[in-house]
Amino acid sequence: MGMSNTERELLWRERVARWHKSGMSQRAFALAEGYPVRQVGYWVRRLSIEAPKASVMPVVVKQAPVAPALLVRGPQGWSIELPAGTPAGWVAELMRSL
Repeated sequence: MGMSNTERELLWRERVARWHKSGMSQRAFALAEGYPVRQVGYWVRRLSIEAPKASVMPVVVKQAPVAPALLVRGPQGWSIELPAGTPAGWVAELMRSL
């Protein structure tokens, strides 16, 4: 049975690495190793244009700023603090009822 695509790629990764270390031209390496010249060129190109491997980089996560609360003070001295994002319609209804 033939090689899987993954096995074939691993084999050619090793061969291309050996070619890089050899310092030979692709043609000289292919002839010395008994590989078709075009196939060596194909795998060198294919393996050089693959997406780079993911790397890990440190990330600093800053705490999101806290939205200010809504503070409503009445003329009689009372106050009520509402969380930020309280719907305006709800605040308006509250003010009408006070």
